[in-house]
Amino acid sequence: MANPYDVERTWPDYFLEHRELTVERQGTYRCGDLPVWTVHCPGGYLGNSIVIEGDDGLIVYDTGVSVEAGEIIAAEIRKVSGKPIRAVFYSHHHADHYNGTTALVDPDDVRAGRVTIYAWENFERERAGEYGEIADRQAMGIAYFGGALLPPEDRHHHGIGLLPPGGTPGFVPPTRLLRGDEVLTIEGVELRAFHTGGEAISEFGIHLPQFDVVLIADEFFTGLPNMHTIRGSRPRIPDHYVGALDRVLAIRPEWLVGSHIEPLRGKDRIAAAVTKYRDATQYLWDQSIRLINKGYTPVELQHALKELPEEVLDPPFTVPTYGVPFTTVPEFFTGWVSWFSGDATDMFPSEPAVQARRFAELMGGVEAVLAAAKDDHRAGRHQLAAELAQVALRADPSSQDARLVKAAALRAIGYQQVNPIARSWYLTGALELEQVFDPQLILDFVGPLIAAPRTGPEVVAGWRYRLDAEKAAGRTLVVGVRFTDSGDELTVRVRHRVLVVETGPADDRQALVETDADVLASARTVEGDEGAWPTLVQLLDLPPAGFHMHMR
Repeated sequence: MANPYDVERTWPDYFLEHRELTVERQGTYRCGDLPVWTVHCPGGYLGNSIVIEGDDGLIVYDTGVSVEAGEIIAAEIRKVSGKPIRAVFYSHHHADHYNGTTALVDPDDVRAGRVTIYAWENFERERAGEYGEIADRQAMGIAYFGGALLPPEDRHHHGIGLLPPGGTPGFVPPTRLLRGDEVLTIEGVELRAFHTGGEAISEFGIHLPQFDVVLIADEFFTGLPNMHTIRGSRPRIPDHYVGALDRVLAIRPEWLVGSHIEPLRGKDRIAAAVTKYRDATQYLWDQSIRLINKGYTPVELQHALKELPEEVLDPPFTVPTYGVPFTTVPEFFTGWVSWFSGDATDMFPSEPAVQARRFAELMGGVEAVLAAAKDDHRAGRHQLAAELAQVALRADPSSQDARLVKAAALRAIGYQQVNPIARSWYLTGALELEQVFDPQLILDFVGPLIAAPRTGPEVVAGWRYRLDAEKAAGRTLVVGVRFTDSGDELTVRVRHRVLVVETGPADDRQALVETDADVLASARTVEGDEGAWPTLVQLLDLPPAGFHMHMR
């Protein structure tokens, strides 16, 4: 159904211009006559792969966002060299850097030691933390911020390439961990690895001194760094970005290559671009701290620092096409101060629906609120229109008109955005309000891409976050779980509305279940109360359920 309040689709001029640097520039680029290539935006998707040719084999830095992207990378590699891949480096723990591995190397070769996979020492820990307990929320956020659900006529680049709507994960765990700055020699090539930790705390760059090349992963983009991602993440450390760029300036390379840029050549050109980039990064952090210390709240920071000063503007690098100030600077408050603004009114606010009903009552009812929202929307005051429509929708969740007005207002705001992530979120939010997609589809398609392989004991350990406390009221259960594939044995206790997992058997267990890594499908009771295991499973929020972001 067409939305009667929709505005005409538009694209900011620079938005379309910036697309030419990613999706429309996909291909393989060589660093002059050096044996170093970048496979840029394979298939249009985000996530480059950098290939270095050594004496008798190849070194690959990042493998792409999926097996499908990895297959494109593998085909491109075969065009430049027939030598086998001997080493793979995962620059950090984000999924677009490691999910194409099985298309490039045989896992049996990795297990046999014929291929070594390198990562920083905290890679697995950070990967589990990034997509661990909050993997469901992360999957939802990824779909909204990446535009995967948008129709073809609205689909666009992600600032650094296209984000696939799904795909096959091809992760192979690292076999060699780097624990500090280290010099390696692989296939006759000297690689000086150095920790950076900006975009991800597990991130590292590599200096190739004999080629005068620096590989800088995700610390330098065609677009401001995304020092906070609205899909959700732990706080990123601005000074780590700055430190990474200072390392580049200290090395002063002839070539700079990265996981989302084409190779950049020229010592002076690189130094000038990197200097402005690191200064823009420092500007946003330093000025946020200055204003926080003057009492500014997150919203006040957004408005005070919505534009970068002319001195650091340097298209296509310091432009808001990946990170953008208005989604970055609030995180400097919430990540380093608190979620609490400081005004006691905000400490324990009314529930949104209760507040909305009262506001609507004072404004003359839901229809009066909606009339004002429509007036603002027609006048081009789309943010106010969305805010008023939100009041109406929370006061009356059954109001289709409120959903459509809010959707149209968000779509109008989205069309004005140069930042692809913000544009994606606004436009996807409009589709949600128009009930175009089922949120469950997000978990079904995105979830497998980011899910880390887990053993049976790891699956059961995660059930503490799945226990429905209301269902568990007054319940006490003790169930033993023995894993036939690994020999591990756990005890699962439900008490006081929490689920506790203990290592080893317990004398007071009510039942013993045997299973394997496919915990639910393989489980069978081998001892005790046959009803204990089904009762336990019924207390869990399984399977994971999608949810709405804009209708609540």
